[in-house]
Amino acid sequence: MALKNSVPRSLRGPVGLLSIVVALLGVIIGYIYVLFGISLYFKLIPQMESTMSTGESLIVLVTGIVFFVIGYAGWRGFNYFAY
Repeated sequence: MALKNSVPRSLRGPVGLLSIVVALLGVIIGYIYVLFGISLYFKLIPQMESTMSTGESLIVLVTGIVFFVIGYAGWRGFNYFAY
């Protein structure tokens, strides 16, 4: 039995709405983290040059990519439950 069929029809709308919220938040937060991680890696922020190492900036970058993946999963969930 598919997951869509096991969720009651009355809950499909709220689950779809929750999924689109997860998608939007994941993409927005992921975008911020990725841009911040790239800026830290290439030392584009002079105030942060001496406080963060290259490894820490890569951790920020990978965290942003993880948020993008969470956002993509939310988008897939929205498409699954909304249609």
